[in-house]
Amino acid sequence: MANIQTKEINILPDRSLMPKIGQTGYSVSQAVSELVDNSIDAREDGKALTVEISLDADKGVLEVSDDGVGMDEQTAANSIKLAHSAKKNKLGEFGLGLKTAATSLGKKFQIITTQKGSDKEYILEYDEEKWLKSGDWTKHEMKIKSGVDKRRSGTTIHIKDLHFSIYPNLPGNIKKDLATRFAPFIENGEVKIRVNTKWCEPEPLSLKTEYHAPDGKELFRLKLESGNEVWGWRGLLKKGSDKGEYGFRVFRRGRLVIQFAKLGFNPHPEARQITGEIHLDHVPVTHNKREFIQESPLYQEIVNEEGIFWNFMRELVREARTSMRKTQIDQGIIDKLEAQKDSIMKAIKKIPQLREYAFPDLKEKMKIKEGEHEGMADLEIEKRDPREVVTIEEEPIPQNENGRKPKKSHIKKTYFITVNGKRFKVDHSFVDLKTDDVLKDKNVDEETGIHVFTNISFPGFANTKDHVFYGAWNIAEAIAEVMVERNKRSPEEVLKIRDLILKRSAEIIRELDEVEKEKKVAERLKREYEEKIAKIKEIEEKNVDIKV
Repeated sequence: MANIQTKEINILPDRSLMPKIGQTGYSVSQAVSELVDNSIDAREDGKALTVEISLDADKGVLEVSDDGVGMDEQTAANSIKLAHSAKKNKLGEFGLGLKTAATSLGKKFQIITTQKGSDKEYILEYDEEKWLKSGDWTKHEMKIKSGVDKRRSGTTIHIKDLHFSIYPNLPGNIKKDLATRFAPFIENGEVKIRVNTKWCEPEPLSLKTEYHAPDGKELFRLKLESGNEVWGWRGLLKKGSDKGEYGFRVFRRGRLVIQFAKLGFNPHPEARQITGEIHLDHVPVTHNKREFIQESPLYQEIVNEEGIFWNFMRELVREARTSMRKTQIDQGIIDKLEAQKDSIMKAIKKIPQLREYAFPDLKEKMKIKEGEHEGMADLEIEKRDPREVVTIEEEPIPQNENGRKPKKSHIKKTYFITVNGKRFKVDHSFVDLKTDDVLKDKNVDEETGIHVFTNISFPGFANTKDHVFYGAWNIAEAIAEVMVERNKRSPEEVLKIRDLILKRSAEIIRELDEVEKEKKVAERLKREYEEKIAKIKEIEEKNVDIKV
């Protein structure tokens, strides 16, 4: 029978663990942020904390100091102990941040701390080279300096033999990053952070105030399925980012974890105006606080597309989509659609079959075969009727600042169509109908006329660049519908009338294009002729013989 013995062994970590924990891929800004986390955790109640960050390129030194409460002897001793933390619901909760950050920044660091009311200052030092040679996990030297100012408190982390170079733009980059990471603390006046001589100030976002007055920020506090609350604000940027710099800044306990997180929506060019802040204080993070633990159920309920948060975001996603599509409808699109509308109205004038929809008495006239109309064809009777199905009015031409009239092409035209004896003004607008199900809608009123609405929320609208086509199609179809409805004709006639209008309109556009091409050719020939005449005159003026 086998004999099993039990023996105690030493599982103290190898000395190399200390420098290895700094090999976590931190950027300089991320490592400095870890040290600022500790400073914020040590802020004094009722007093704004000041954190000073100094980078000295000549000496190759980085220093982070604060005027927080500082540490007593036992807390100072524990500060260099791996994974020791008595913090609850604070930024530094794993007991790794200071050591990880400091060893990632340099080979040597020093912790200097004191508390108000004490004349003692505690100093702990770490030197990678010495540690690897003779470091002892159970015995590490701490110096205690007496006679310091009792009115002073705070902690300083002094790092040298840096693993990076302090290039000219580095302090500015760190300042910008810290301003974003700790924006909530800075904005509410709890914390002030200075990098070398410049204070960190979060950059204000340019938000659409028409989305939510007065500042464009819609505050929210939302209870999730788990009963936990998330809170923050959401809004729309005036100008969407083409670089992916949109979405939520996600904070945990006041400290930025994720920048530009696409939470509550999927990345899409039409979502690039969405912005905001969301605080997920209850969601666990990795030990380096660079990301949330994505497998956590608490994180999964945030990213669940069927969950409460995603449903909450649907309204804003629609607003963003509408806002982006509206920016696509520029004056060029509107001008082109006006030209299309002009061709549609001219087409209606040229289609004799549509006259009977305009004038209800026309059918009676066409049935008369006696008296003065005897023997005449129906079309000839129709031609004798002087009434117009379509009329076009031009608004008075305004003068510009120089007293000059705009070009003919800039004249505003108003179109009227007669249906069943009634005259209707025809207008068109690109709008959000708040539904994905219909391409268009219309409003018909004998006073205001026929107003056609092209739905910019319709999926097909987003999938094409030819927005003019959709507008023209909808105008033709809406007019066809009104003709059929007002004359109480069969709904099957709508498509026939629409297609007839669009076909004749396309023919008119082709004819106009041909005329434009001929005009351009004539203008080119005229210009070439004038240039030749000018050259001949120039030569004649110089008394040069010309051979003809």
